[in-house]
Amino acid sequence: MLHDVRVLELSLFSPDALGGHLADLGAEVIKIEQPGGGGFRGELFPPDNVQNLQWNRGKKSITLNLKSDKGAAIFRRLAVQANVVIDGLRAGAAERLGLGYDDVVELNPTIVYCSLNGMGGYGPYAKLPTHGLSFDCFAGLNPPVIQPDGTPRLAAGATGTTGVLAGPLYAAMAVLAALHSARRDGQSQYVEVSQVDAAIAWNFQKLTALANGLFGYSDGMQASLRYQYYETSDGNYVVFNALEDKFWRRFCEAVNRTDLYEPGQARLGDDPQADERLRGELTAIFKGRTRSEWTDFFMATDIAGAPAFEGADLLDDEHVKARGMVYEPCGQDRPPLRLIATPVKTRPRRPFAAPLPPDVGTHTREVLTTLAGCDEAELLQLRRDGVI
Repeated sequence: MLHDVRVLELSLFSPDALGGHLADLGAEVIKIEQPGGGGFRGELFPPDNVQNLQWNRGKKSITLNLKSDKGAAIFRRLAVQANVVIDGLRAGAAERLGLGYDDVVELNPTIVYCSLNGMGGYGPYAKLPTHGLSFDCFAGLNPPVIQPDGTPRLAAGATGTTGVLAGPLYAAMAVLAALHSARRDGQSQYVEVSQVDAAIAWNFQKLTALANGLFGYSDGMQASLRYQYYETSDGNYVVFNALEDKFWRRFCEAVNRTDLYEPGQARLGDDPQADERLRGELTAIFKGRTRSEWTDFFMATDIAGAPAFEGADLLDDEHVKARGMVYEPCGQDRPPLRLIATPVKTRPRRPFAAPLPPDVGTHTREVLTTLAGCDEAELLQLRRDGVI
């Protein structure tokens, strides 16, 4: 869909995902890397780390030492030919290299320039060094678990990935809107997304409820009976979603337990003993069928619920396979990999087959000769100077 869009990407670590989303949609994404690579493509990580496999697939890679005058000059020549520039470096780094928005727009007056970083380009914390966990903790997504000795700990499920993943999604949406505006109005567009802002936006339900004394969507969720995990006879789980009365009544009738309907209508917490009796009854009922049988039951009776997975067995689920959410990229001289495809589907259907991430610098010669106008003599000199 974006086959006519060329993107120059300057990024390290999670901002790689922004270019990854655009590449998944067909854009030509040229990743500009320091000689030797960096971020998830540097010496600290193996090439098959999951972030690199997911976020850098389908891109081109060139090496440029942007701290050199010659490297910066090559970047500017490429920027003239681009539709989008991604600045996924720390705030202010691109400007110090002479490659910020004001620098690029002088060369390309219809460029879309997107800045994606941790804390944003302005505000009191703009210069604060951060990692992904910082975004989620700042936004209240990972509150501390206080130990018996009074010290705080991260929760067992705290991965710090909400801001990391949400930021590039918001940025991709912003880039697409900016492309539309740039083409309509013939003017450059600057958009900025900070990953901490994305984490705050993701947590709107809790934060808006707390700020205004409103009911929060997740209030009482863990103790819920009709909106809850239940174990099945094969040791797996389903999630029961009978929040609405129609689903609860239908369930009670379908399992021939209409006696449970009234207890299930009571407000949770009014009678804790009755709540636990009902929980015990539901636990026993759900252990009477396998996960697959309950999934068929939910569909046959039109009751909200779903199979739940904890591991890689999800990738073998028939629905996941039918949706094309798993693919095996072509790779020579290596074991096959099963990777997660894009959730964006089209009509007519297009099989997703993004190639594996390229080695660092794979496309340097191709891009610099076709887009930057370098000849063999210049390429040779750039190598001698350590620019590429």
